[in-house]
Amino acid sequence: MKSLSMQILVVLLLLSINGNARGNTTQPFTITWAINDAPPFHIMDGEFQGGGMCDVLIDVFSTQMKDTRFDTLVMPQNRINMLTEQKRNLCFPCLIKRADNDVWLYSDITVYHAPLGIIGKPEVLEPYVDSQGRISLRRLSEAKLLRMGKPIARRYPEVLQLYVDSVQKTPLLAELSGENATTRVLEQIEFGRIDFTLEYPSILKYYSATSGSEELVYYETEELATQTVAGAVGCTNNEWGRNAVERMNKVIPHIITNPMYKKQQAFWYGTLTPSL
Repeated sequence: MKSLSMQILVVLLLLSINGNARGNTTQPFTITWAINDAPPFHIMDGEFQGGGMCDVLIDVFSTQMKDTRFDTLVMPQNRINMLTEQKRNLCFPCLIKRADNDVWLYSDITVYHAPLGIIGKPEVLEPYVDSQGRISLRRLSEAKLLRMGKPIARRYPEVLQLYVDSVQKTPLLAELSGENATTRVLEQIEFGRIDFTLEYPSILKYYSATSGSEELVYYETEELATQTVAGAVGCTNNEWGRNAVERMNKVIPHIITNPMYKKQQAFWYGTLTPSL
């Protein structure tokens, strides 16, 4: 009997050890960031490398979510869109916050961007400036005289997207693809190949700081005026994405009060920094 009892004890002990071993090898939940070269959100090289608004957001998520593993993939925006449509497990850290849809699930708000505006040369845009110093995108699109440029996969708040869509697939819209598309659009405006773009003032700040150019000016739109644009993390709409968003939402209150994150927002927006 003692021998049988000892055998049972040994078996139970081995089962316990094996169970603990399996528990110790459980892989942590992994979030894969998909990012692209789009300063000042992500900055891949130069003086401000790694100091983009969304670069810092990713860093702060890492400090707040110690039990989560983070990987990062760099790829064009079109490929990110394609992979999320195919339900690959990806999160994009800086999207305009919208209602959840078939492709994207959105986190709670991580930032309020200063208003999107129209950027171009004053001598070209001044005829369209109203008494409040703003420009109507509707008037620009209806005049059919000026050419707009934008990164190929870029989307805007609906009140602006409506007018961008009205010139889609016409000579009045130039779409640029590839790396640094946001800053190359501004270069094309300086060269006189296109006339204006829709962008955040932070992008003009980055361009001016890295190119030394002061030729371009930012104007608020009549459509948005001083209305800020809410930003959020977007993850693939599947079970993994729901898990990822739930985990992020738990720490976002700590993210938005993080001193490093607040400092970086203030650097890019200055006096235009909107508060959460």
